[in-house]
Amino acid sequence: MLKTVTKSSNSKTGPIAVTYRAGQHATFATCPATCPLNPKPETSSAAIDITYVRALSRAVPPNGHAWTYSHFHWSRLPRPQPARTVINFSADSMADAAECVTAGRPAVLAGAPADGRDEWPRVFNGVKFVVCPEQLSPAGSGFTCQSCGNGVPLCARPGRDYVIVFLAHGTGRKLAEDPNKSGGCYAAVGPTAIQWHATRANGRPDDARAVLTFAASLPPGSLLRHHIAGDIGRAA
Repeated sequence: MLKTVTKSSNSKTGPIAVTYRAGQHATFATCPATCPLNPKPETSSAAIDITYVRALSRAVPPNGHAWTYSHFHWSRLPRPQPARTVINFSADSMADAAECVTAGRPAVLAGAPADGRDEWPRVFNGVKFVVCPEQLSPAGSGFTCQSCGNGVPLCARPGRDYVIVFLAHGTGRKLAEDPNKSGGCYAAVGPTAIQWHATRANGRPDDARAVLTFAASLPPGSLLRHHIAGDIGRAA
């Protein structure tokens, strides 16, 4: 099930186009069961939805940019290509993120301790790690994905040779920061969860067709952040 939003009110993305993806019977059904941030692994997926991923890859606004993140292992994700959606591997460790970038794939590090922002940037295994610029911006500055990278957000750059670090945030921050506990997904509670849960009831069932149609309908030069919540798994 796919929910599309032409102009998001999300304070982090800014007023850009976004999507949410969920299973029809379980919100976390498109997420991998192996994701340590996932509080509902028993309802999640082990398989990637190949048909959807092929459509997602091509779901880029005319002359624009599209990106997303996946907790499926980087070796299972499409290689980055020009004018295609950038699917960032969302790593849970610096070692995994560095391995991904060394292999020529884009990666981010999820759930880094929020109180350790002064530790970045740093180099690990020969790869540079930098914090998301929005998370380093002063409160009230209005910096968002829309203003990142002078029109080409860092996460939408397929050939970058550095890892983008996302500090843990949301009400599940403490869980996300603890490597010995599962859960902590920022989309599990709050306004994002409300939107995500609504996707099950109000989203479009043919998500492959829907994502292509939505991207093509956007004004030329638009930015599109796929999956504010959700992933590329095949929902049961």
